[in-house]
Amino acid sequence: MYVCVCKGITESDVRRLGRAGVTCPKTLASTLGIDDEENCCGRCLTDIGDFVALATEGQVRHHSSVKT
Repeated sequence: MYVCVCKGITESDVRRLGRAGVTCPKTLASTLGIDDEENCCGRCLTDIGDFVALATEGQVRHHSSVKT
């Protein structure tokens, strides 16, 4: 599903960045280009918490499935 129509960013894109370790809100915004005020409506910046949740979702599942 698209999470940013302006930039054509999908949930998969955000999850892929999360798996690569990009989970900081500022870094996610910069990497995805949603902090570009001239070429993006800015709505995504208000929803950056949702992006962080998507990015960290895979990490949480991975850690919870590891047996110690």
